[in-house]
Amino acid sequence: MALRQLLNRARQAAAWIAAWSLGVVFALFIYGVAMRYLFNRPQGWVDEAVIILSVWSTFWTAALVLRWPENIAFDVLFVNLRPAAQRAALLLGCLAFVALMGSVLPGLVDYTLFLWRERSDTLQLRLDVVYAIFPAFILIIVLRLCFTIAALAGPGWRDELSRWSAGPSEDAS
Repeated sequence: MALRQLLNRARQAAAWIAAWSLGVVFALFIYGVAMRYLFNRPQGWVDEAVIILSVWSTFWTAALVLRWPENIAFDVLFVNLRPAAQRAALLLGCLAFVALMGSVLPGLVDYTLFLWRERSDTLQLRLDVVYAIFPAFILIIVLRLCFTIAALAGPGWRDELSRWSAGPSEDAS
């Protein structure tokens, strides 16, 4: 139970970071529009900062904040299956995703590390830092799915299955 509380606090901290990040994106966007159209002094760095922060915020939130039911799902068939079949389908889907993304992850990490040589156009940020969110996102999702697979393989699989169809107020991972 202490682990679940720790994970919930970590999720809350990640949600605050995501919210602040989106707030900064909005403030920078307004600043950029004002500088361009009110003062006729466009700031190129603002566009790049907004794009990078938007991408980071999106992937950060998807990996660390959103619960499984809050993601887009095509579950027309899934919801009409019996619980044992739902378990099998979810296990198969999770295993397939972990296998696919696990096989892609080393190449993605390698390419991201390779990008240390390049810099962004305006802010001159190293591109390995800019694109580091992509392998981090895949790794976090793979780890979350591994925990899901372990839970579905255990005796409490019905509880895990209910987390996948629970509303946002449920304590789901």
